[in-house]
Amino acid sequence: MEKKQGIFKEFQSAYRINPVVALALVWVAVVPSIGSLLGIPVLIHYSENLQNWDFSSVLTAATYLLFVTLLMGLALMPTTLVAVLSGFLFGWEAFLYLFLAYNLASLLGYAWGKKLGGESLDLILDRYPKAKNLIEMKRNRMGELIFFGRLSPILPFAVSNFLFSLLHVGWKKLVLFGSIGMLPRTIITFSAGTLGTDIYSAINQEGISGKAWIFIFLLLLSLWGIWRFFRTK
Repeated sequence: MEKKQGIFKEFQSAYRINPVVALALVWVAVVPSIGSLLGIPVLIHYSENLQNWDFSSVLTAATYLLFVTLLMGLALMPTTLVAVLSGFLFGWEAFLYLFLAYNLASLLGYAWGKKLGGESLDLILDRYPKAKNLIEMKRNRMGELIFFGRLSPILPFAVSNFLFSLLHVGWKKLVLFGSIGMLPRTIITFSAGTLGTDIYSAINQEGISGKAWIFIFLLLLSLWGIWRFFRTK
């Protein structure tokens, strides 16, 4: 109970310092789930038309790239769900465009997060000098944090974008280390989508043997990497 009250007090503190940051954090944490609930019935209705899309067409590829970038970059739908549905609806010809959209969405999420957040994190950390000094000491190793953050199967893409923007990690590091870190789970979820017989089986990620163990391995590796980032000198 005390821990929950402490978290609530910290949220209140963040809200007082910059209300927009607190609301943005709620947005990236809640809206993707709402987007999933609203978007899946629409995709089911138009699935046959979407499966006929020809990615050899520049217009089709550009439309997909723009739409998916906005979905993920504005935190309107979880990236894992986007990857699964892309695999199911379009197959491997869409993978390169999905990977590119991931990077564009990272930049978009980072840009609006940085615009809204400003120097809010510094103001919050002023209350915790040790934490502030730790982050400053690790400033030149942010690429490591980005990589393991993206590798984690449980850290939402939109939430991590927002946190990275508050930390001012830099867009070059975000793209370089983030694209490498998110590649393993993107391949796994996209592959699951291509093997789905319908949208629901694709979402449930049926068809990939041992996927649970793969995600457990990625989770443990990411937790170890993040722990190592904060613990090592």
